[in-house]
Amino acid sequence: MATKVKTYTANLGKTLRETNKCKGRLLYYFPPKETPAPEEKGQVAEDGWIGWHNDSGFMTGLTPDMFVDDTDGSVMENPDPEGAGLWIVDRDSSAVRVRVPPDCMAIQVGECTQVVTGGEFVATPHCVRGVRPQFVPAGRKVARVACPCFVDTHPTFKLRIPEGFSADEMLAKGVSSKVPPLAERWEPGQSFGDFLGATFRRYYDWALGKSGPAAKKARTA
Repeated sequence: MATKVKTYTANLGKTLRETNKCKGRLLYYFPPKETPAPEEKGQVAEDGWIGWHNDSGFMTGLTPDMFVDDTDGSVMENPDPEGAGLWIVDRDSSAVRVRVPPDCMAIQVGECTQVVTGGEFVATPHCVRGVRPQFVPAGRKVARVACPCFVDTHPTFKLRIPEGFSADEMLAKGVSSKVPPLAERWEPGQSFGDFLGATFRRYYDWALGKSGPAAKKARTA
């Protein structure tokens, strides 16, 4: 990034390598319930296992999907490979199913990395969908296990865009109607900790259907 953006100063390679703010979360997704509406028989909510969101931090390491029988914990193949699992919004604003090979790890960019690189890296909206009922093996309840690893900076780290970059252009990248706009939560020079607080509050209101604050007029740090 330093060779591509001459005014880049975040030095995330060193900063994240030395950080003590690294956490793994072992997540268990319980078997989804079938949608009761007759016209939607056999479907699950588009984002029933985890709602649409951007990772708000810097980098997230993603392990491959693991599907298990909720009754006895036995591992099984994904019974709904075209539907269940991680979905993202691509550059054309289409929802795309992501498959991480079993011997690989995926790296997901968070919104803070988008800010400090001036939008050279862009946070990707994503969600997790459950197994559709018609694909569930008879007599089994399918759950999902994942262990994302979140690598972030100290909460006092300042989120500044590189000098000479436009905050408006950075904020306009990766915009999706599925997640609260970054412009409603970030402001130049804001600390990582304050940004997280603003983001959590906005997502809470978003989930309740409340309108957000007017987008702040972007300005460079």
